[in-house]
Amino acid sequence: MNNTMNSLDTTKNTNKLNKAVIIISKILEISHWVGCVLVIGIIGVTATGKLSLLKFLTDARVGDETLSTYGFTMEMSDLSNTEAIRAFILFFVTLLIVFALMAMVFRNTYLTFKTAEGKTKFSKGATPFQPDIIRMIREIGIFMIAIPAVELIMLLIAQFMLGDAAEVSVQFSSIFFGLVVLAISRFFSYGAELQEDTDGLV
Repeated sequence: MNNTMNSLDTTKNTNKLNKAVIIISKILEISHWVGCVLVIGIIGVTATGKLSLLKFLTDARVGDETLSTYGFTMEMSDLSNTEAIRAFILFFVTLLIVFALMAMVFRNTYLTFKTAEGKTKFSKGATPFQPDIIRMIREIGIFMIAIPAVELIMLLIAQFMLGDAAEVSVQFSSIFFGLVVLAISRFFSYGAELQEDTDGLV
C-alpha cells in the first residue's frame, strides 16, 4: 500500500515538473524570438545611420562601457564614435544569432517533453525513446556548441575591424553542456533500439 502511494506521489511530482519545464521553455522560446525581432530593428536603424540612435549610442557610453550576452563580452571604453557604431553592430549581430540559437534550444526542449507525452503530431506514443526526440536532443547539444563557435568568429571579426580598440572575450562553458547533451542523446538512441527489440518480441 505504501509503495503504491509513493509511486503515485512520484508520478504526480514528475508530471508537475514536466508541466513546469514545458511552460518555462515555451516562455523562454517566445521571449528569445521577440528579442530577435527587437535586435533586427536595432541593427537596421543603426546600420541606416539614423542620427538620433547614433547620438544615443555614443552618448550612452559613460565611463567603461561593457556589452555582454551569453559569454560574449565587449569592452568599449576607448572607442571613437565610428568604432563604437561598428562595435554596437557587431555586438547586436552576435546577439541576434545567439538569441536565435537559444530560441531553438528552448523550442526543442518544449517539443521533446510534449512528444514524450504523445502530444505532438509526429509523436509515436507516450515514450521518450523516439527518433524525433533523439534528433531534437542532439540538436540542442549542437546549438549549445554553436553558440561559443559563433562568438569566436565574431571575436575574430571584431579584432579585424577594431584592432585593439575594443577588448572582446568569449566563454566556452556551453560547449561542455552541449557535449553532455550529445552524450545523453546517445543513451536515448540506445534506449530506442532496446525498445524496438522489445516491441519486436511482443
